[in-house]
Amino acid sequence: MSSSTSSDSSLPQAIIQTPIANIHHFLSIKLNASNYLIWRSQFLALLRDYDLLSYVDGTAQPPPTQFDDGSSNPAYILWHKQDQLLLSWLLSSLTESVHAQVVGLESSHDVWQYLSSDFSSQSQARIMQLRLSLH
Repeated sequence: MSSSTSSDSSLPQAIIQTPIANIHHFLSIKLNASNYLIWRSQFLALLRDYDLLSYVDGTAQPPPTQFDDGSSNPAYILWHKQDQLLLSWLLSSLTESVHAQVVGLESSHDVWQYLSSDFSSQSQARIMQLRLSLH
C-alpha cells in the first residue's frame, strides 16, 4: 500500500510527463536583447498551461529536503526535479549572449527573477522611447 502526503498531491505532475524534446514547439522565440516582452508572453503561456507559474514567481516554495528523522523527503525530490527541468526549458529558450548572463543561477525562480529584473527595465525604457518618437 502506498502513501502520499498532501504536499505530494499539490505538486504539478505534467512537467515530468512532457518530453523536453518537444518543448521547442512551444517556445519558438529565443530571448535576446530586444524581444523580452514577446518571449515572456510565450513562456508565460507555457507556464500557465502546465500549472508551473508558481515555480518562477516564488509562490511554490520547496518542501523540506528531509524529514525530522533525517530521511529524504520524496516531495522535495519531485519539486527539485521539476524545478531543474523548468530551468532547462528556460535556458534552452535563451540566446547564447543572454544565457551567459544567468550562468551560475541554480533555480528556475532565480533565472526568471533575474531576466524579469534586467529586461523589464530595458523594455520600459524602449516603450518610453517609442512613445516619445511618436509625438
